[in-house]
Amino acid sequence: LIIADEPTTALDVTVQAQVMDLLAELQAEYNMGLILITHDLGVVADVADKIAVMYAGRIVETAPVHELYARPAHPYTKGLLRSIPRLDQKGQELYAIKGLPPNLLKVPTGCAFNPRCDVATDLCRTEIPPLHRVTEKDGKELIGRASACHLWKETLHG
Repeated sequence: LIIADEPTTALDVTVQAQVMDLLAELQAEYNMGLILITHDLGVVADVADKIAVMYAGRIVETAPVHELYARPAHPYTKGLLRSIPRLDQKGQELYAIKGLPPNLLKVPTGCAFNPRCDVATDLCRTEIPPLHRVTEKDGKELIGRASACHLWKETLHG
């Protein structure tokens, strides 16, 4: 198992590609799994099969990578994806999640993301949400999908 913690941070695109190629070669040569810890969603999209999004030290969403990009089920994930600059939105203001990450010594009660969340309710401010299995509207389970949000259905299905 290879655990790579922010292997491409502060590197230019060419060196990033070289590092990721090296990790892929090692993974293939030794038949190893790879856990990639990163904030770079572009890198994740290119190399990951599954993704776990963390906020304040807790997993808030898991999904196969392309499903997560297409249909996030947690407001934090949705905000992260909205904050990625897009070539087709030239000249538009970049999206930023409001507020600041919490002090990990004083995590808010309830969902740690609630002070920054646009859809937080009283329940979000008082109860830590469990990691819910995510389903389609008809109740069919989405394999590999989970969201630690009381409002995951509204976030996923609109």
